Amino acid sequence: MKDLLDIRDLRVNFMTEAGIARAVDGIDVSIAPGQTLAIVGESGCGKSVTSRAIMGLIQPPGWIEGGEIWFAARQGPTDLAQLPPNGRQINAIRGSEITMIFQEPMTALNPVLKIGAQIMEPLLLHEKISKSEAKERAIASLAAVGISSPGQRFDEYPHNLSGGMRQRAMIAMALVCNPSLLIADEPTTALDVTIQAQVLDLMKDLRRDFSGAIMFITHDLGVVATMADHVMVMYRGKVVERAAVRDLYRHPLHPYTQGLLRSVPSIAGRGAKRLATIEGSVPRPTERIRGCAFAPRCPHAMPVCKQDTPALAPVQQDHRAACFLHHAVAEEQAHAA
Repeated sequence: MKDLLDIRDLRVNFMTEAGIARAVDGIDVSIAPGQTLAIVGESGCGKSVTSRAIMGLIQPPGWIEGGEIWFAARQGPTDLAQLPPNGRQINAIRGSEITMIFQEPMTALNPVLKIGAQIMEPLLLHEKISKSEAKERAIASLAAVGISSPGQRFDEYPHNLSGGMRQRAMIAMALVCNPSLLIADEPTTALDVTIQAQVLDLMKDLRRDFSGAIMFITHDLGVVATMADHVMVMYRGKVVERAAVRDLYRHPLHPYTQGLLRSVPSIAGRGAKRLATIEGSVPRPTERIRGCAFAPRCPHAMPVCKQDTPALAPVQQDHRAACFLHHAVAEEQAHAA
């Protein structure tokens, strides 16, 4: 198996009062060892559900409708989509080979257990080491993520730590077992702007020093330029564009990607300027839409866009886009260059 993670036609549904919600609707994703992939899109586009499917955390009323999630586990290639959510195999992988940094550390951390005990837990569960060795590695992990006085923080409860320190403790817990794949699900969303910058700086350092692959999930294209090797843009459960970071920023092909990039503030801009917005909102996942889901919001929509769904097709080398106009856009950009 060449890739560390290879997702094929993944579909995840949820039963709701309004009917079946197609949260992830047939996506293909691959991550090579050591690669950082950023998944970008508005809220409700399926980013977090994708990560939870990988972790085996889809619980009723949700279920994996179909597809494969191949992971290069230590015991050999494993289709995570076929594993029972609470079975022995996924429990051996989750928290050890695949770990996750959640959005809100105050709800992800157990409020009645000390920080040190929570960081030691995956070590004692997955590795045959003594409690004293686990404590030593937990303190070292706290120090590695920039927590001062890590020995003292080891014996404190989550409420004793600031929001930024709690997120650092979550990162320490995710890294303590040296995973092959680290998933960071909007790790700065619940933090104030100053602490966000500090955590992002820490994530950049981790990207440089961490030997495994990283899946970085965010709604903000502005933070991924220095964080990722490749970017995958999702819209309403589907992948609409995927490319290397430089290619995507220089030559965005999908109108949705172009809209997201126009809405990113620029420090180079002079004077007060109203940010561009994408009119409308993401359709509800229970809605049945014919054609391209972005067509109602797209300024370039054609009649065919409302009749047929465009496939994610290669345009230039590894650059793919799901848009009937993408070849014309690529041609226009090539002439302008």
